[in-house]
Amino acid sequence: MYNTMIKGLCKFSNNVTAVALLRLMEQKNCKPDIFTYNTIIDSLCKDKLIDDAFKLFKEMVCNKSILPDVITYTSLICGLCKFGHWDEASKMLKQMEDENISPDVQTFNVLVDAFCKEGKVEEAEAVINIMIERGKAPDLVTYSSLIDGYCLQGEMIKSREIFDSITLRGLVPRIVTYSSLLNGYCKNLNIEKAMQMLREMTGKGLQPNVVTYSTMIQGLFKVGRCVDARKLFDEMYAQGQNPNECTYRIVLKGLCSNRQVEDALSLFHLIGDSRLNSDIVVYNILIDGAGKCGKVDIARVLFQGLIDKGLQLNVRTYNVMISGFCREGQLGKAKSLFLKMDESGCPPDNVTYRVFLQGCLKNQHYDDVEMLLQEMVDRGYSLDASTLSLFIDQIAAGSLNSCMLKLFGKLVPKELILVMELIFCR
Repeated sequence: MYNTMIKGLCKFSNNVTAVALLRLMEQKNCKPDIFTYNTIIDSLCKDKLIDDAFKLFKEMVCNKSILPDVITYTSLICGLCKFGHWDEASKMLKQMEDENISPDVQTFNVLVDAFCKEGKVEEAEAVINIMIERGKAPDLVTYSSLIDGYCLQGEMIKSREIFDSITLRGLVPRIVTYSSLLNGYCKNLNIEKAMQMLREMTGKGLQPNVVTYSTMIQGLFKVGRCVDARKLFDEMYAQGQNPNECTYRIVLKGLCSNRQVEDALSLFHLIGDSRLNSDIVVYNILIDGAGKCGKVDIARVLFQGLIDKGLQLNVRTYNVMISGFCREGQLGKAKSLFLKMDESGCPPDNVTYRVFLQGCLKNQHYDDVEMLLQEMVDRGYSLDASTLSLFIDQIAAGSLNSCMLKLFGKLVPKELILVMELIFCR
């Protein structure tokens, strides 16, 4: 009974209550077993609470004399890989083998997936070779991870070769396998190939899920095929796949990025009273889209709507609104909002300073430029390439005074200052 309850709690990442129930078991003289500890350790590792997982592991082995098994080690190795702690993961793997516990397919899959996500596909291939040598047959999860890895490197031909080899190995590709390759094509903007994968999938009788549709819709928006993206969104509904929050964000951002702010707002209002109406990310997308399309009044209404609803503004919200004001030359409103950030408990970050600084430079508000530069120096911030380019133009035009130049010199590498001196002194 206790194990069933603990499994249910861990399924919903309720680790604190799960550990509390473990302690209650001990008080009731009901000894926890390897399943109990494995369930909680795995949940802690999935939630990146790796230190807590190792404390429980030590308690299990040293205090309770319960020997770990392949599931215990696999969970811990997975947790270490998530943090990129490769040396510790290798030590854990060696410790596992020293205790005559052989890694299973799941253990190897954890390593393959971790290497692929780090862009280390050669190391992932080496792990697969070791798997085969040890008589562990790679499964669909293994190959899906490898396809993902090559897709991240932009090696789509190699990804397709691995996909095609799956059937030759007696495996039948599932939704996740098709989705991996489709996602790779979309990220590399090869939308025709991605659409081909989608149709190939449905032709094999596989029903694309929300993730597959969302990925494809995002890819279509990225290449400006808004009509096709909307059609696919409608098809999604027709196939009984209800869009989730991520899907709506993708559609709203896609519409805004393609300067279809009115359509994005219509969809937003059509959704009605839902979690999206309280989603700060959605508001940020709409405010940013309106600002970039020169509809700063709409952006202001949305911004005020957030405040009226009592929602907590984040630094991104302020940044996109300040950017909208600067783009329209409304520096007074941008400055007013900038100064309110600290008062609101949301201090400006490096991006805020860069955005406002660019607005001030473009609109020749040099008094504010000096103030912003000084604050950036005090906060240890730096200039990005686009802000730097604006400064170089202003320096070439002789628009900056000696004080501003001195502050500017503190925000860029000394090597760049030397190069600029050589250029402008000619």
